[in-house]
Amino acid sequence: MIKEILPVMQLLLTTINICVMAYAFLKFLKKPHDTLETRLGVLEVEIKEIKTSLLQGNDRFREQDDTNEIILHSVLALIEFEMQYCITEKKPVTEELAQAKKDLNTYLSKR
Repeated sequence: MIKEILPVMQLLLTTINICVMAYAFLKFLKKPHDTLETRLGVLEVEIKEIKTSLLQGNDRFREQDDTNEIILHSVLALIEFEMQYCITEKKPVTEELAQAKKDLNTYLSKR
């Protein structure tokens, strides 16, 4: 009886051993793929964070550009007011003030 069961048990154990070895071999072969998938996931998250950061930076630059434009127009208005004040008070307009207005107008016309 044991002699009859022994070959069956050997065959069963050999089959199970082959299955375990095949599973280990397949898992070993898949390891580079799994590692690459993990790294790719991390890189995708990092790229998303970088894009979000860039978009926020671009918004801030747009706001700064708008602020700069408002300040430049305000300075131009102040220069014109000062020049008009000099004219109404019959005082000479300084050449620096006239040159500042000219330079600012030139700069604004190029924008």
